[in-house]
Amino acid sequence: MPLSPPFRRRWPWLAAVAVVAVVLMWWLWPKAPAEAPAEAAPVLAADGSLGLTDEQIRTQGIAAETVTAATDIPVPGLPAEATAPFDASARVVVPYAGVVTRLAVDEGATVRRGEPLAIVQSREWLAAQAALASARGEAMAASAQARRDRQLLAEGIIPAARDEQARARAEAAAGTLRQAEGALAELRPVRGGMPGEYALLAPIDGRVLRRDVQPGQSVAALDPAFTVARPGPLDVRFTAPVRYRATLTPGLAVGLPDGATAHVVAVAADTDPASQSLRVRAQVAEDAGLLPGQQFAVTLQLPAPEGSLAVPAAALLPAGGGHVLYRMEGRRVRKVDVQALLGGDGRISVVQAAGLAPGQRVVTRGTAMLKALIPAGDAPADGADVAGKTE
Repeated sequence: MPLSPPFRRRWPWLAAVAVVAVVLMWWLWPKAPAEAPAEAAPVLAADGSLGLTDEQIRTQGIAAETVTAATDIPVPGLPAEATAPFDASARVVVPYAGVVTRLAVDEGATVRRGEPLAIVQSREWLAAQAALASARGEAMAASAQARRDRQLLAEGIIPAARDEQARARAEAAAGTLRQAEGALAELRPVRGGMPGEYALLAPIDGRVLRRDVQPGQSVAALDPAFTVARPGPLDVRFTAPVRYRATLTPGLAVGLPDGATAHVVAVAADTDPASQSLRVRAQVAEDAGLLPGQQFAVTLQLPAPEGSLAVPAAALLPAGGGHVLYRMEGRRVRKVDVQALLGGDGRISVVQAAGLAPGQRVVTRGTAMLKALIPAGDAPADGADVAGKTE
C-alpha cells in the first residue's frame, strides 16, 4: 500500500528519533563493573621485613600502638588484707577467769579510754581484791614499823641492823602493793552489781573493731575479749613470692582495687610457713575506703631494670620457648625477638627487646597473618643476636 504524502514527509524524522533513542539506551544501560586487578600478596624481603599496602592493612584489621619506657614491673593478684596499724590498735584480754554477765558495747561502737566494754563476774577477781587489801595493810604496817625503828635508832635504843631490816621489809611490802594495784588498775568494780563483778575498760579512744565474747560465756584468764583501734589510715598486709626478695624494699608502690596507692613500709626477714611467701606490710596515706579485715588483691610495682619497655599485652605472641613482637614502621613490619618477659598485669607487659625502642609502634591486632608470613624461625629478627635471655 503506497504511503500517503504526509507520512512520507515525516518518515526521515521518525527514523532519526529512533536512532537517537537506541544510542541513548546503549549509553545509559548499566554495565558490568570491570574486575579489579588482583592485589599482589605480601612478599617477605631479604632483610626480614614485610611490606604491606593500605588495602592489606585495612582488610586484615592491622592496628599498632606505641611502645613506652618501663619504670615499674606490675605484679598483680597478690592476696592482701586491711588491718589496723599495730601502734593504733589495742587488744583487750580477760585478766581474771570468770563469766561474762553483760556487754556494754558492740562491734562498731565508738568508745573513750576508760569506758566499760563488758562486765565479768570472777572469783579470781574477789581473791585479787582481797590480796590487794592485804598488801595495802602489810605495806602500811611495814612503813609504820620502819618509821618507829628509825626513831629508836636515832635514840640509840636499837642497832643499825634492825633499822635496815625494817626498811627492807617496808620496801618489799610497797613493791607487793604496787603489783597488786597494777593488776587491778585497768579494772573497775561494778557499783550495785553482783559480788565479784568487774568491768573491762577500753584502753584507748577509738572504735570497737571486734568482739570475741558474749553474755553467759565462760572465759579464762588472758582470753581475747575486744579489739579497739583509733580511726585513721589502715595497714595493708600481703604476701609476695620469695623470688622478689632482692628488689622488694620499703617505699615501693602498691596498687589497691579502687585506684588508691599504698607504699611498702616493712618486709619480713623470714617466709610465711603456710604460703612460703614473703610477708609485706604497706600503709595507705589517704582514706582508701577500706575496712579492717577486708580482703582483696593488690598489685605490687617492682622497679624495672634499665632499658625495659612497656608494650601492650596484645602485641606479645608466643614463639617456641619465648615471645616475639611485630614492629611497624609505616607500611613495613619486622619481627622482633623478646629477650626477657619481666612481668605484666594483663594489659601491659614489661619486656626487654634489643630491636625495640620507646616511641616505636608494635602490632596489637591482625597478627595472625603476620605470624604466618614471618615465621618465628624462618626470618632474621631484630635483637636475635642478643645473648643472656632470662625468664
